[in-house]
Amino acid sequence: MRADVASSPGSTGAVLQAWQAEVAALGSRLVDLEADTTVTVARSGVLTGVSGATWSAADAGVAAAWEAYRRLGELVERAVAEPDRANALLTAPGGAGGTGDASATLREAEAAVTEAVAVAGRLAAAWGDLATRCQAAARSAADAGDAAAGRSADALAELLASDPLAVTEPDVAAVEAEVGKAAGRRAASRAAAGRFDVDLAAARTTLAGLDADVQGAADELAHAASRIAGVDATVPVTDVDALGGWLDRIEALAATGRDQAAAALGDWVAAAAARRAELDAALAPARTGLRRREEGRGLWSALRAKAGAVHLDERPDVVAALDAAREQLWRAPCDLDAAEAALRRLSAALADRGRDRA
Repeated sequence: MRADVASSPGSTGAVLQAWQAEVAALGSRLVDLEADTTVTVARSGVLTGVSGATWSAADAGVAAAWEAYRRLGELVERAVAEPDRANALLTAPGGAGGTGDASATLREAEAAVTEAVAVAGRLAAAWGDLATRCQAAARSAADAGDAAAGRSADALAELLASDPLAVTEPDVAAVEAEVGKAAGRRAASRAAAGRFDVDLAAARTTLAGLDADVQGAADELAHAASRIAGVDATVPVTDVDALGGWLDRIEALAATGRDQAAAALGDWVAAAAARRAELDAALAPARTGLRRREEGRGLWSALRAKAGAVHLDERPDVVAALDAAREQLWRAPCDLDAAEAALRRLSAALADRGRDRA
């Protein structure tokens, strides 16, 4: 459209018509931008910080685009009036302002308008969707009775009003998540208050089970430590009695404050679950060690049977490998790494002798 006017003989009129259309399109975009309510608000002086600086730069581009539009309109009118000079007028540097030709001026103006439209769109999105979400989060926080979450939502809404581009979608999502957790806690608290007696009975059962398991874990860990090298026999949970006292106080609290007792019971359940996790974490390596030892012994028996089936158990090196592996596996405490290394050597010895026989 912005071809050299002289590049196509006889086409000057068509090229000038194209120029008139493009300048008109630029003007139309500028008018649309001016009619945008977001632009009106942005120009009212409410913006600060990043948003203020970003909009000021974009609005300066709009002002320059308006000036370019005026100059381009005048230049094209001259070109239409003097078609013989149209090419020279439209390609002369600085003809429509700036340092480039008319095409460069038009491109810069269009880019400035595009940038302003984009910034206005970002402002509108923040003032629209993000602000609405913040307000909803503030209401939800109030309903949940969480003052901290409410302050977070209010602070973000206040920032959105003056510096919306400083607020991102993840910022709002984080506040929503905080409020969501508060609402969840509130709902859980209300539900817990309604089922307090059932939950208290379940907690008593949990406490009894934990007490029994702690005592059993002491024996299990001691046994594993005597059989497997490196197993820690220390029982990590030592405050079961304290948990019992806490539960008694929660039950007493229910007589005067059921909601508070229900919330405290939720904390107790979390604490008991943490003790259970500690106990399971301590037992896991002990049980794994015993399992590895039993698997190793099973493999040793299978390899001995294999050696006997092909009379390799009469070979001194195989006999030595069998004895070494057995010594490691039936030693107490058993060094699992050493035992498994001995099994690998036994397997290798059998494989080597098998190839010799072949």
